[in-house]
This record gives sequence, C-alpha cells and structure tokens, in this order.
Amino acid sequence: MKKILAVIDAVNYTAQQLDAIAAVTSLHEHTLTVLMLEDTKSANQLLSAAGMEGLAGVYYQKLRESEHEKKELIEDNYSAIKKDCKEKQLTCTIKNIRGIAEDEVISESRFADLLIIGKALSFPYLYDTNPTGFVKNMLTHAQCPVMVLSEENHLIDGVAFCYNGTYSSMYAIKAFAALFPDLINRHCEIVYVCEKGEKTIPYKEHLQEYLKAYNAHLTYKILTGKPDSAIQAYLDTKTDLIGTFGAYGRSRVSRFFNSSSADNIIRNLKGPVFITHPSGHS
Repeated sequence: MKKILAVIDAVNYTAQQLDAIAAVTSLHEHTLTVLMLEDTKSANQLLSAAGMEGLAGVYYQKLRESEHEKKELIEDNYSAIKKDCKEKQLTCTIKNIRGIAEDEVISESRFADLLIIGKALSFPYLYDTNPTGFVKNMLTHAQCPVMVLSEENHLIDGVAFCYNGTYSSMYAIKAFAALFPDLINRHCEIVYVCEKGEKTIPYKEHLQEYLKAYNAHLTYKILTGKPDSAIQAYLDTKTDLIGTFGAYGRSRVSRFFNSSSADNIIRNLKGPVFITHPSGHS
C-alpha cells in the first residue's frame, strides 16, 4: 500500500477538487492524506512591523478583519471536506497545515510516494504565473513523484508513457508502475517522438521485457515534429490517459524536456500528467 498526498488550498476549496483526487486514488489501493494548506507567508509579511509602516490604521484594521473572516472560511471548508469525503466514501486523513506553502509541502513529500496537485494551485497574495510558481516549485523540489491534474475531471483508463530511451523517461515509467500496476495492465501506450529522423524506439525489447512483468497491454505511438508540441497535441486527444515525464527542472543530461517545454504542456493541460525528477542522476 502506497501513501498519497493531495494538496488543497484551505481558503479556496471546491467539491470538484475532491472529485479529481478521488478519481486518481481509486485506481489502486492507497492511503490518502489531504493537506488542507493555509499559506501564511503573505499575511505575515503584511502584518509584520515592517508591513504595518505602510498601512494607515483603518487599512490595518480591515486586514485584521479579513484574517478573521479567512479563519472562519477555513473552518467551513474543513467541515465541507469531511462531509464530501463521507458522501464519496473516500477514506482519508485530513491534515491542517499553516506555514509557507512550498516549504510545508516539500517536507511532507519526503514521507510520501506521490503528491497530487491541481495545475492552477497557487498561494500568492498578488499576481502569479501560468503554470503557477507553486506548481513549478513542487515539480522541481518535491521529494516524490508529482501528479498534476487539470481543472476538468476525466475518467482515467490507462497510461501514456512518454519515452525516448533516456534514464529519466524510464525512471518515470518505473515510478508509475510501482504506484499503479493495475492501470498498466488495463491500457498502456508508449509514446515516442522521432529524434533526428530515427523511427526506431530505443531499447524497445528491454522496455517490452520490463513491462511484461506488469502484464501490460502495450500499444505504440510514434510521433514526428517538435517533441513538446507533438506530445501536447497527442495527449489532448487522450484525456483518459495519464501522461508520464521524467526529470522536470534538472540537468540537460537527465531531463526529458527542458522546463519551458514542460511548462507549455502543463499550461495547456487537459488530462493528468505524472512527473518525476531523479536527483541522483541529474
């Protein structure tokens, strides 16, 4: 049995977020911990002595009132999550966490097998990027594989292993297989983009032999063109499959794509993706 973490913004909770998490955790027997996270970095900065200097008394009072309203909202959301979990028969532990969002989740990920986050998840006080700074930080620094979910909830029926023969792409396959062996048995595609006109899948026999141990129902899809654009277009038509990628944000030697290419895929994400970063080989 594996341990899965799922992050929910304590202030901005919707039942649809739980539906997407439940769709993933129902694929195999796992223990689920929902991190109901309240980011305190922005509020602490504004309520500090340095932050108060720039605020007139009336604005500081409104900020205090806003913090009180936020606390009440978080309490309501906690009750809503408990109720929704019971209605969906979703067994999980709900963990309330206050602190700097990135730091708290990275620490929790050290003791987990998978981290689930939504692609729009963010904890900024002001404007953020797309993908959000929080998501990019998790993809780079989380200490377990990360699954990024789109806003839409899709029925998951298999996996698309994005593979190019590199260590990082194979590392992602092995990490996914350890978590979701039943999904490989259900439907498993090897997605390969021709590099320099080479249509032969690298180490194909080795890959087949490895996945045979999981009784994989294998199919192959060979694409042409720029890797990130080609894979993006293909995954857009396969929202029932989880796409896998290796080594976000690591060295050019080990990573499957560079960070900007992966960001493009996540920005336009329609289905779930699974991303690893084997630091020992970066």
